[in-house]
Amino acid sequence: MFSMTFSGVIAYPVTPLLPGGGLDLDSLERSVARLARSGVSGIVVLGTSGLFAYLDPQERAQVVRTAVDAASGSGTPVGVGISAITTREVMQFAYSAENNGADGLVLSPVSYIPLVSQEIADQVETVASAMSLPLCLYNNPTTTGFTYPVELASELSWLDNVVAFKDTAASGRLFYSRQLLFAQQAEPGTVHGVSRDQLIVDEYPSAAWHSGMAALLAPEFVAFHRAVAEGRADDAAAWSAALHPLMHLMSQERPLSVLYALAEVCGVRTSAPRRPLLPIPSHSKRLLSDAVERLRSSAPSATFVAE
Repeated sequence: MFSMTFSGVIAYPVTPLLPGGGLDLDSLERSVARLARSGVSGIVVLGTSGLFAYLDPQERAQVVRTAVDAASGSGTPVGVGISAITTREVMQFAYSAENNGADGLVLSPVSYIPLVSQEIADQVETVASAMSLPLCLYNNPTTTGFTYPVELASELSWLDNVVAFKDTAASGRLFYSRQLLFAQQAEPGTVHGVSRDQLIVDEYPSAAWHSGMAALLAPEFVAFHRAVAEGRADDAAAWSAALHPLMHLMSQERPLSVLYALAEVCGVRTSAPRRPLLPIPSHSKRLLSDAVERLRSSAPSATFVAE
């Protein structure tokens, strides 16, 4: 087991599905094994990309076991999303993840009724006091209906095993202001990361990158992030420009449905996400395929792993 820091490029793979909607664990094993050796800094299963909200507890446990086994020996840590409606369920998923070999946990404040700061603090403190695994807090206002105040995330960062804050914002300017405030108030060493692929491609901030696209285009995102980290501004701008046409196409479609279509285009065997989510139109999928082909033929240099 590794001590997961949630720094670098953190990839969030889809959970592959069979045509009837069941888990395709063989496909998951192959995709995670390949991803674990692609240069990403970490993998997190059962995030939004991993369809966590549409899986039952037994399926979630199967996904964790399969991913941990697939990454074994690679040196790449595997984290697990543990978000759920109730704190009781969150704790059950946290214990299950730990028992199945996870290296870290990711928690967003999911609730039918949007939570308030006191309720989120109570949930985080409950998890942190019971678990030894590194914990990454997640600001996901589109899904949760709650925007994590930077002050709250900073306060919770002082808990012993809260090691990272996966953050997002509606604009680059707002993200940078949140990043600066977090750096001023959080426990030193707590990693501040960015989520939302559009924000990453457009702004490419100097931060940890949490990305569903990175699980499908790992060599590209690893090279892109390295250019940013090393201060190679021209290369970073070139990567942003190269990824923009694909990002634009994806922004026109339903988020999870288009990510599953991209997974198929990139060689992951999977069906569309479970209903009521519907697949994207076939012509849109062809446009994605063309965009990926153009990206790989014209992007700045990156090392591609064979399918």
